[in-house]
Amino acid sequence: MDCTSLSGFMLACGTHYNDLAIRCIEESLSRSSSSNIDYTPALEKAMDDSYYVVYKGAIHIFHRLARLHELFSPYGSDLVLGDFPDRDNHVAPSIDTDKGLFERSQTLATIYGHISRAQGIFRTSEEVKAIEPPELCECSLHLALVFSQVALQKTENSDDRSRRLDGQIQLLGQRAKLPGFEKDLNQVVSMYREILTQSPEGPQASQPVERYVESLLSRFEFFHDTADLEETISLLQKYTSNPADEFRDCRAMLCDARCKLFSSCGGTDNLTFTISAIQDMLLAPVWDDEWHNFDDERLEKGRSFLAAIFRGQPVADMDQQHGIAILGVYREMLRLPYRIMNVGTDLHLGLPRLAQTQGLASEAFEYALLFSSPEEAVEMLEKGRDVFWTQSLRLRSSFDDLPPDLAERLNIVTPKLESYIHMMYDTNWEEEGGRYEEELDVLRSTQKEFQSLAKEARQLEGHERFMTDPDPHFSSLAMAAQKGPVVILAARETSTDAIIIRSPTSGAERLVLGGISIKRLNDIFIQMKDFNTKSRESPVDTSYDSADEISRADRPSVRAGGDQLLNILWQEKAVGRDRPRLWWCATGHYTSVPLHAAGDYSGSDCCSDYVVSSYTRSLQALSNARQNLESILASDPKVLLVAETNAPNLTPLPNVAKEIAAVQSIIPPPALISLGPDGPGSISVGFGEAGHSTRVQDVVEALPQASIVHLACHGIQRDASDSTTGYASEALKSGFCLRDGNLTILNLLRLGVPQAFFAFLSACESVKEAHLDESVHLTAALMFCGFRSVVATMWTTDDLDGPEVADAIYTEFFKGGIFNPDDIPYALDAAVQSMRSRGLPPSRWATYIHTGV
Repeated sequence: MDCTSLSGFMLACGTHYNDLAIRCIEESLSRSSSSNIDYTPALEKAMDDSYYVVYKGAIHIFHRLARLHELFSPYGSDLVLGDFPDRDNHVAPSIDTDKGLFERSQTLATIYGHISRAQGIFRTSEEVKAIEPPELCECSLHLALVFSQVALQKTENSDDRSRRLDGQIQLLGQRAKLPGFEKDLNQVVSMYREILTQSPEGPQASQPVERYVESLLSRFEFFHDTADLEETISLLQKYTSNPADEFRDCRAMLCDARCKLFSSCGGTDNLTFTISAIQDMLLAPVWDDEWHNFDDERLEKGRSFLAAIFRGQPVADMDQQHGIAILGVYREMLRLPYRIMNVGTDLHLGLPRLAQTQGLASEAFEYALLFSSPEEAVEMLEKGRDVFWTQSLRLRSSFDDLPPDLAERLNIVTPKLESYIHMMYDTNWEEEGGRYEEELDVLRSTQKEFQSLAKEARQLEGHERFMTDPDPHFSSLAMAAQKGPVVILAARETSTDAIIIRSPTSGAERLVLGGISIKRLNDIFIQMKDFNTKSRESPVDTSYDSADEISRADRPSVRAGGDQLLNILWQEKAVGRDRPRLWWCATGHYTSVPLHAAGDYSGSDCCSDYVVSSYTRSLQALSNARQNLESILASDPKVLLVAETNAPNLTPLPNVAKEIAAVQSIIPPPALISLGPDGPGSISVGFGEAGHSTRVQDVVEALPQASIVHLACHGIQRDASDSTTGYASEALKSGFCLRDGNLTILNLLRLGVPQAFFAFLSACESVKEAHLDESVHLTAALMFCGFRSVVATMWTTDDLDGPEVADAIYTEFFKGGIFNPDDIPYALDAAVQSMRSRGLPPSRWATYIHTGV
């Protein structure tokens, strides 16, 4: 049989099944909308004949699928044939009993499910093309309904009848999705209404209520009769205040109905009721007591319901009262990321789940600017960003202000919990046999113990928010501006909001910058990325200082300038004409562009001519970096130099040797930490002739002693796109490439460096953002360890530039006297100015940025 498609094969699998099946359908469907089918001997005979023909036709299709199986191995056993073990010699259940009729109905429903699934999978395949809706597939569904209805009519046992009635409703719901059968929804609604009236009151009524409501909402989608929505709302309002867990979903369903009614009818009252329903869903206390939190689902629904509101009522047309109410919804939603990534949550669960919070902080910030003050907008922005680092750091909190007994128990359990979280994520359990379940039990019990202690602490006066979501106040956030102004940038659809905090007492000033928008920034980012790609693919350009110019991401270094793109940034976002220090707090799409390099490159105007730029991922991070800084600066420096010129399978970096030699010549030998077997002051680098190599474990053991660390090597930044599963936690595998592996973010998460001050990350993409609101990159990891000031790179770097930049910074920093944090950004700025003066393109020098104090 020559079949070129599934549909052709289906048509060829039986020459007469259409006549038999259709005769059965025509005879029965005319009655199927009524409560009973006239079950005549003629109908029974047609049903029996049609059943066998449909079944055998399906078996031919399944054999065909089995032959196609190897072509579609990713689907494997999803195309199950095991439901039909006797498929070649099938003997159907007796048609004389209600049980046999019902079993035949289930078999036919399974056939429909398998074939429709195969059709959906193969429709876009190059191997099987032009698949039409198979008649046999729909026929099996129609026939399943007839068998189901007759079985239901014959069933006397109440339990069996309830189960078969539910099966009949499910089949009707499936058929209602087919063109021409939408009216089946009327029967579905009627049947669920009947079930609801016969259901007992109390928590056990939740399932019939939800199913009835779902049928009403489905019918509304087809016929758009708002009476279905009004009935839904009236019914659900009786249950949304019920504290029982079983009625949790009623709150979300009420929101759905309210949103649909507002979208259909509009009106200020409908809008008010809709916002109120969303608030009730977000505030429902029942969610707080469940072991398996549904906060990610709650957040997803909250955002989708707000999006439905905005489709019916543009924000520009929103009145102040409703705008303030929606702002309250955003406040509640900003609490949820801290529950999604609860303190002590598994790394492989928490970080991926935070991916769905992307953009939430910026949304809340935008609405606060419209309906509140810039100060509150800053508070909401701060609360919604860097949740991962905030929650991770809390396991290292001081508990000294708690009662001694409680503090002692927390000091015992938190290190154990942190250790287990990292171990469970970092271990290859495929090689550990059954130990995974044992260790997981220990982790779960430790998490439970920690949460119990945290709950105990929250009962104490003054500690009500212990380990809950932070509540930042602008007065404390503004302390980030004590050494210079901070500029927060957030792009909108048509413009940019700039918030300037000039000092801890100056408040927040808002500027609306026209012309530069999310789309414009995205275009700039894409074109900058395109410049990178083109330069990596181009031959080595020897017109600059040396032909030995190699990227520290194991790719050709960036050549093309991108001057015109940076002109755009400068012309539309100029600030100030003095040379103070200024901190950029970039959000959203601004995290991917070099703000410090903005300028008019047709002349001589550049941002660095007026300010010395630094970055901070948040105001709180900058304030935290300044805590206890004086004592660290006054102590004797301990410098750890980590260099790798020949990491396996990567391009050699010959200038790393020059860079390390330059740094060594500047730093006093007693300040150097030994890393390797050569005694005090030695370093371990892959120079070949020295016979030494940098090992990850050596670095991990030495880092806690350091106040300064210099890493010169290849670097990689990973994100969800690097994972076959799309896990956001892939970013934790970002790292520095050493001789025996990568020093990853996960390695750094385990470390505390009590005297940490400055880190120079002379590697590529060490500050590349992988998430708009969560800065899970190498720079953030070093700051998590305790480093207050970091020089890093936004994209690939040229191996030639590392020695020049490092020499400038360390010469300034070790010039004598007490260390001054300002020396680092000013020295970096001087190195960049030197590169500019020699005519090097911005793509060479704009990659270097300073983050922190």
